Amino acid sequence: MVWLRNIVVGAGLLMLLVVTGCRNLSSGGALSRDTEILFSEEFGESVSGAWQLEGDDQSRATIGDGHLLITIDAPSTVHYTTLPDQIFSNFVLEVDATQQAGSPSSSYGILLRMSGPQQFYRFEVTGNGEYVVERHDGAGSWVRLTDNWQSSEALVTGLNMTNRLAIVADGGMFSFYANDELLTQVVDAQYSQGAIALDAGTFGQPGLQVAFDNLVIRQP
Repeated sequence: MVWLRNIVVGAGLLMLLVVTGCRNLSSGGALSRDTEILFSEEFGESVSGAWQLEGDDQSRATIGDGHLLITIDAPSTVHYTTLPDQIFSNFVLEVDATQQAGSPSSSYGILLRMSGPQQFYRFEVTGNGEYVVERHDGAGSWVRLTDNWQSSEALVTGLNMTNRLAIVADGGMFSFYANDELLTQVVDAQYSQGAIALDAGTFGQPGLQVAFDNLVIRQP
């Protein structure tokens, strides 16, 4: 199942799922883009990956018009679409994410190192400029790896504004970026490899649309 209903809300914001990584925990330098490409996806006429596109009248994921679009028409709902046939361990991941409709408190982001549908890391941002990193261990078990939701001027806010999100995963070290600026770095060794997914979630208000494009995964 790739969508969830009635997600638990904490501190006024949705608590979701995750997957990804980081490197050079002490440096906080710029992202490197000169390493080998492991996977890329532009969501054009020819789609590279076998994405799990499922949905119903409340939420759905579709590919068209040059992007992957997640649409949610229900409150307190998360929908994610997985690339299940690709397993990644250490990597640098970048993707463009654009909120096209919905409340600015809605969220969107990346799940990484998914060892199962309920076991992963989650890097999530909101339309009003906040981010969080969490680990989901199944059965409603969440471990927050940042100090609650954090605000950052590196995140571009407002509808139809694109944020370039990035993750560097190297062993148990993770770095998280927005628009080439380092947001945070964490250390966690629970999951060493897994699939990736793209997700979006509503809190109190429905009507969310988030478009993803230009996904690239490189060697770290």
